[in-house]
Amino acid sequence: MFFNRNKPQDRQPVPAGLTDGIEGNVAAFVKDWGALKRGERQPVADSKDPALQLLTSADVAYFVKAMEDEAGRIEAEMDQMIADRKRQHQAEIAQKDAQIAAINREIETHQARLKSQQEVIDQRVTLRVDLLDTVAKIMPHLDASKMSDDDIRRAVVRDRFGAGAVEGKPQAYVDARFDIVADSLKIDPFREVMRGGLRTQTDGKAAADKAYEDMVRSLNDAHKTRH
Repeated sequence: MFFNRNKPQDRQPVPAGLTDGIEGNVAAFVKDWGALKRGERQPVADSKDPALQLLTSADVAYFVKAMEDEAGRIEAEMDQMIADRKRQHQAEIAQKDAQIAAINREIETHQARLKSQQEVIDQRVTLRVDLLDTVAKIMPHLDASKMSDDDIRRAVVRDRFGAGAVEGKPQAYVDARFDIVADSLKIDPFREVMRGGLRTQTDGKAAADKAYEDMVRSLNDAHKTRH
């Protein structure tokens, strides 16, 4: 502030009481000063406005009180402005954070969708490979590389059970018949043999022995006939 109430003033005592018109002059001065402090106007180096004259102690007290009130208002306005800017800044940060969070959620959702789609693709590829491998064992002559899964199953069922097993039949029925054929490939031959019990080859040996005896007998008979 351009004045200091605590600094001793080297001047003669002034009369008491307000000078006529001092209120208006002080109000104009305070207003102009407030505008300067608020940045509403630029300072003027050589102002032609008359200087404010404080002729009595009451004038001084009135002026000081007016300046203190205006300074208080300016300080309050500055505090409010700072608080408003701080709230605005925090709101902008919160908005940016919300936007970033939304983008991150969208990215995570997209990544999860891609992962799920990739898992489905991998599963389909595995099933397709298994299907082609199974068909190659059932019908080696069938070129199933360009056929759909449903068409492959229908071809196998038609080959095994005839056209009546697929014509007019729903796909679920055809799939079930195909699974029966495919499951037959999974039977363990050793287990099937063990289930029927072990059998000796005595019948085969007996047949071989009989054939040998017949051959010997035939040779002997031929020899007797020549003599």
